[in-house]
This record gives sequence, C-alpha cells and structure tokens, in this order.
Amino acid sequence: MAFLDHNGESEFPLPRDQVFDALCKAVPTIKGMKIDYADKLQGRIMVKSGVSLYSWGENIPIQLTTIDNNRTKVQITSSPKTGIMFGGAFDMGKNRKNIENILATTSQILSSQQTNNSTTDDTNSNNFNQSNNLITNQNPNIMEQTKTEKPWYKKTWVIVLGVIFLLIVIANMGKDKDAGTSSSTASSESSSEPAKEKQWTEVYTFKGSGMKKSPVFELTGAPARLKYKYNSGSNMGMGMFAVYVVDEGDDIMKTGGIPEIMTQEENEESESSIQKGSGSYYLNVNAQGKWEVVVEEKK
Repeated sequence: MAFLDHNGESEFPLPRDQVFDALCKAVPTIKGMKIDYADKLQGRIMVKSGVSLYSWGENIPIQLTTIDNNRTKVQITSSPKTGIMFGGAFDMGKNRKNIENILATTSQILSSQQTNNSTTDDTNSNNFNQSNNLITNQNPNIMEQTKTEKPWYKKTWVIVLGVIFLLIVIANMGKDKDAGTSSSTASSESSSEPAKEKQWTEVYTFKGSGMKKSPVFELTGAPARLKYKYNSGSNMGMGMFAVYVVDEGDDIMKTGGIPEIMTQEENEESESSIQKGSGSYYLNVNAQGKWEVVVEEKK
C-alpha cells in the first residue's frame, strides 16, 4: 500500500512535441482514463481516472520538460481525488499502476512511429534512385547538348546588363558612404546610454506550517520564480513539501493541478522558476513541518 501521491518520470530520446502527441494518443486507450485538458505550449496534460475497486478516482497531472532538441523528460503525479481525509491515504498500488500504464503505452506508440518512419525513408530512397536511372536511360545525349550550347555569360544581353548595373553601383557609392556615416553616429549615441538591468523583486511572502492557502496576489506576466525554505522537523530522513500556484477562483481539490515545487527531502532551501501570465493567483501549500515561500518577479 502507498501513501497519498505517487510520482514517476521517464526520459524519451525525442522532441517534446512528438512525445506530447504520443501521450494524447496513449491516455484515451487506457481503461478508465480520459484527458481533462492539454496545453501543448506549456507541455502540460491533466488526466482524470474514474472510480475503481480500489479508489474513488485519481487526478494525474503530466509535465513535459525539454532537456535538448531530441530529449524530453516526462514527470507524472497520480493522487486520489478524495485526498487523505476521505479514503485516499492508501491506494493498493493504484497510483503507481496509473503511472506505469501511461509510460508503457506512450513508449509503445513512439516505438511504432519510429519503425514506420524508417520504412517510409527506405521506400522514398528506392523510388528516387529508380527515377534517376530512368532519366539517364531516356536521355543519353543530354551532356553532349549542354556542351554545345553557348555559355550564358557570353551572351550579348548579359554583358549589356552587367555594364548598366556596374554604373548604377558606382553612382550610389557616394550616397551609401554618407548614409553609413550618419548611421554610425546614431548607433554610437544610442549605445552610450547604459541599459537598465532588471532585478528580482519580491511580490509576496508566505510563511507557515502544514497545509495552508495564501491570500490572492498579482503577477504582471514578467519572468517569475519561487524561493523557498522547508524543514519537516521529522528527523526521519524524509518529508513532504508541495507548492501549487493556483488561479484565483480555482480549487485544486476539484480541478486538480501540477505542483510548481515538490520534494520529499527532510530539509531543503532552493528556488524554482514558474511560467505564469498576468493575473491573480494564490499559493496552496501542502507540507509537513515549517516553511517559507517568496514569490518574485524580474522587473
């Protein structure tokens, strides 16, 4: 039996968009699962799992992260819809099975696509070679005809156009020189003004312990990050700390969500960037022990 949330991740040697499309194909084929929403730009998918013999259903957020052009990391969290207070403390392995089913089905789809692409490339290559052989066999005198034709650069009209073009270039050289001098002066004046460097500015600080929700705060859409300190106080070598940045009016217990920060370390102090547009948000912290979270924007 497992306690509350289960996390899993896997790395695929393929671009993020290709892995995203494969996940969207894989989830509906798994019994009891459906996609609630999918955001390709942010690389996020929210999956819902229905009621089963072992649970009242699960929220399964999926996050895709680009490692480089041909490597993608997939992180999956499976948690009971009812939470810990209403039968979600033990899942009989259901959350771990959800994650394994999604990763295995996605891997099968991607492997099938790679096999089909390889077969198509071989077929196109054979067709191209056959076309080249056909052209060569039908036109054995092409090279001889090309050699007897007069080179284009020796034709009279080409020579006349070349002389006219040369005269135009010479006439405009003086104008270009004056324009270049003016442009250089303007560029020098512009570059002499130092650009004001943006600084990380505190937007909101939230302190406490255990599970809490913050008041609403505003983000402008500028680059943002979360700085946090966490101490579980358990002295057991492990803990639980998760921070959600939630749109005003939403409730993650109803709609689900992907945590911006999640750790099972006993103590941790770090930071994490967040991708949020302009709007009103609040923090939902689910933790064991004391913590402090600072929201900052670069302004």
